[in-house]
Amino acid sequence: MSGGEKSSDEPPGLRGARLEGQRRLDEAALAYEAALASDPESESAVDGRARVALLRKEPEAVEHCRRAVALRNRDPELQLQMILSVAVELGADAIPLLHDFVLRHPEATSAQERLAEMRAEAGEGEAFADAYVAALRRHPRNKGLRLSYCMSLARAGHPERALQSAEAARALLGDDRDFLLLEAFVATHEGLSDRAGALLDRLDDLPDAQLARGQHYLQAGRPAEAKRVLEAAVRANPANLMTWAVLGVAWRVTEDPRHAWLCEQRGLYSIVDLGLSAPQLTGLAQVLRTLHSARFHPVGQSLRGGTQTRGSLLTRPEPEIAALADVIGQAVRRHVANLPPADPGHPLLRHRNSDLSLGGSWSVRLADGGFHVSHVHPGGVISSACYVSLPERLGGDDPKEGWLEVGRPPPELKVDLPPIATVEPRPGRLVLFPSYVFHGTRPFRAGERLSVAFDVVAGS
Repeated sequence: MSGGEKSSDEPPGLRGARLEGQRRLDEAALAYEAALASDPESESAVDGRARVALLRKEPEAVEHCRRAVALRNRDPELQLQMILSVAVELGADAIPLLHDFVLRHPEATSAQERLAEMRAEAGEGEAFADAYVAALRRHPRNKGLRLSYCMSLARAGHPERALQSAEAARALLGDDRDFLLLEAFVATHEGLSDRAGALLDRLDDLPDAQLARGQHYLQAGRPAEAKRVLEAAVRANPANLMTWAVLGVAWRVTEDPRHAWLCEQRGLYSIVDLGLSAPQLTGLAQVLRTLHSARFHPVGQSLRGGTQTRGSLLTRPEPEIAALADVIGQAVRRHVANLPPADPGHPLLRHRNSDLSLGGSWSVRLADGGFHVSHVHPGGVISSACYVSLPERLGGDDPKEGWLEVGRPPPELKVDLPPIATVEPRPGRLVLFPSYVFHGTRPFRAGERLSVAFDVVAGS
């Protein structure tokens, strides 16, 4: 025998696994089918057949996945992990799997949250949270479920429903701190200053409440008070990057020199040409487009007028993505080596000599009029924008349309400050900056802007 072939008496399940490993997917599918014909309950064969169906993008992939999930009815946690994993490839086609799961486990808040997100991205409008509503009819006093529902409404851009739900929850469960705080954050974001202030007066001085007060004080034109409570909050919890972000705005408004220490030191930012050729960028763009399956922008994210990929992009097996991950890794290592000296009081430089690695990664595809609202990445240390494909023409009435803006506060803070810097997007260009610095993009008129983003995270 040659070419790595096995004898004809090789069990079909093992043959399927071997062929799958060799990426001989058509043959692997047949081998797994043979294994299932002799043992329909074989978990390894059912799982293998589902994996191959996903890789081959078969129309029946959902049913193969449903079969694999059904074999784990005694292990709901494993079932949910499986569903969330296959949802990366199936996109909206995984919604029925997740919906079946929450019918059986209505109090599983992580499943409810992901289902609502996926339904919103699929364009289901006001009905995106119907599974939450049905679950709360059955379990009206489940605090975790109610809190998750309120947060999902707020993240999905339904602040009035979120406020109504939080108020109803407090009426049912009492003046619970978590609902008071959530209601205060939503009211502040919506510019309901009197309502936010009244809620904040009833809260304690813990760091999350102080963050809410800092945002409220900035919005109310009281930056000195914002600075006072936010400084207290970062002393109590220096790991909260959102608090650092808002404190940076307060320092900038009050012309505090610590803003330069936080946001403007040389070496905190990099603009890198990754050296990718035009054919490499074209091939990468083609692969990325196949991964954008949603119809609407994702819930709780910064982009408007576009879509975002699911899962960890830079760990995918496609050679075009693997090549991008390699050059990005090199650029990040150079950036870290050129950071300012370690500083234990600084939210980024305290990690200067720590074990840093790539965390979450994704692709964003913006279309006509698309943009990012100003935001931060509270789970990262260093964040990024890497441009793959751009409209043929940018400019016109706004010579900086589509450009990255760094340092402009979000509009809900009602602080009118220009960006610290603007960066022109170019194919193959990577921009690196501290995760706690507000950043967004200007809208562009027409075309497609395709990019990759990721966070660098510090080891525990």
